[in-house]
Amino acid sequence: MALFYFQLAGRERDATGIECADVAAARNEAVRRLGGYLSAHPGYAEEGHWRVTVEDASRRPLLNVIVATVAVRGAPDG
Repeated sequence: MALFYFQLAGRERDATGIECADVAAARNEAVRRLGGYLSAHPGYAEEGHWRVTVEDASRRPLLNVIVATVAVRGAPDG
């Protein structure tokens, strides 16, 4: 197990690390965290993009999980 940190773009850094089996497991945790955040704050799910950066135990970035909401050109405003 290794220690990973998760930082939601534009938010304070997560001060508590989480142990995950590997980088793939940390990526899955980042997806869960971003999904949970957007579920709890549905107003943020308007057009835009959101990013969670996965960092290693030394707080070096390893990967980004990005979700984007983009309106389809020509679609009616909703």
